[in-house]
Amino acid sequence: MDNKIKPIKKRRLSEEVLKKLQSMIIDGTYKTGDQLPSERELSELFQVSRASIREALRVLGTLGFLDSRVGVGGGTFVKKISIDALINPFSEILGNEKELIIEMLEFRRILETEIARLAALRRTEEDIARMERSIDLMREDIENGGIGIEGDTAFHDALAAACKNSVFEKMLLMAKGLLVKTRQTTLKLKGRPEKGLEDHIKIFNAVKKGNSKLSLKLMMEHIEKAQADATVKNF
Repeated sequence: MDNKIKPIKKRRLSEEVLKKLQSMIIDGTYKTGDQLPSERELSELFQVSRASIREALRVLGTLGFLDSRVGVGGGTFVKKISIDALINPFSEILGNEKELIIEMLEFRRILETEIARLAALRRTEEDIARMERSIDLMREDIENGGIGIEGDTAFHDALAAACKNSVFEKMLLMAKGLLVKTRQTTLKLKGRPEKGLEDHIKIFNAVKKGNSKLSLKLMMEHIEKAQADATVKNF
């Protein structure tokens, strides 16, 4: 198995590690339930820093390929590949190309504003609790120096679930890899994580109060800010 791993010489090391591990999971080199080598071992095998390995494993976990366990018998294990995880490799076509990022934001402006409106009308107490947890996750990560991507993604997933429309949920599922990539790109801009958190809190409060018009308006403004950033910034 290890003889398939070659030293990586490219600039974006964590992305290269991610692509290689993702490919090895999809082709069955690492099967469902298999435990991956430790960060130290992977670092030695790929000849990259442990930070690059850690980032690649984190993203693969977010995309649904890996499950991290703590305690006795803990480690990083390969999950059963879901439809979501199989679709997410499609996100590689996005890269950091500005035009595609702007196009995805246009898609979000149409879809996610309506999701926010419906969520305000149809949310349950369970949905509210899920959104609140996602905001807490986002806040904690930002306070620790991160960009809040996991909490951000979880919040939008919670909104989609709250709108009680399976078609919307499936559309977001199919585009999830692209959506995560665009969020990662815009959240890396200076000051954007904090502004994004503030926007999410406002949207959450509007949805919680059942104010559908305000929820739609706030989501529209949130995405338009990201569009403005994407138009003037170089990624």
